[in-house]
Formats: sequence, C-alpha cells, structure tokens
Amino acid sequence: MQTVGKIPVDVEAMGVDLLSLSAHKLYGPKGVGALYIRRGTKIQSLATGGGHEMGLRSGTENVPGIVGLARAADLAREEMAAEGQRLTKLRDRLAALVLQRVKEAWINGSME
Repeated sequence: MQTVGKIPVDVEAMGVDLLSLSAHKLYGPKGVGALYIRRGTKIQSLATGGGHEMGLRSGTENVPGIVGLARAADLAREEMAAEGQRLTKLRDRLAALVLQRVKEAWINGSME
C-alpha cells in the first residue's frame, strides 16, 4: 500500500484482510516490509522449510531491517500531519509553475 505513513490507514474501518508495505516507502531500509493478515484469513506459504512466522516463511529474519522499518513507521506517524502539509505546498507550487509556464498544460483530476 502506497499510502501507509502518508495518510491514516485504519484496517478495521476499511475492512482490509491483507495489507503489505515496503519500508523504503516510509524512508526506511530497502529490502524489508510488513504484511498485515486479518485474524482468521487463510493464506498458504510460498516457500517451505524453517517454520518461521508460524510456518509461513523460512529463513532468518532481517532484524536490523525490521528495527529500521519500526523506527521509520514511528517517525512517519509522528510527522504525518506536518509532512502532508509540506508535500501539499510543494505540489501546489509545482502545479502553479507548470500552469504558468506551459500554456498547453492543465490539471487532470482534483487537487484536493
């Protein structure tokens, strides 16, 4: 999901069964992610052996990457409102400059 860390995500309110995210989308380390699985949702392992993660994956977990993801998620949550405002200002500035300098340009969709 691209929006995790950018806008609030409530898996209960949204009725989400499965949600995956990548740490690098939160400015965390590359190569690590997370998977939310709603309790009671049945999934199958794609790899065999090891028995990690309740038999769903094998191999050694990337502990530094997992810690990095957790820290990135904490920071994203703490800074979500301010970062959203900053990005909105940048978007608006870019759109205004493009519309001003490129007479053939237009906004396709909502700016809200």
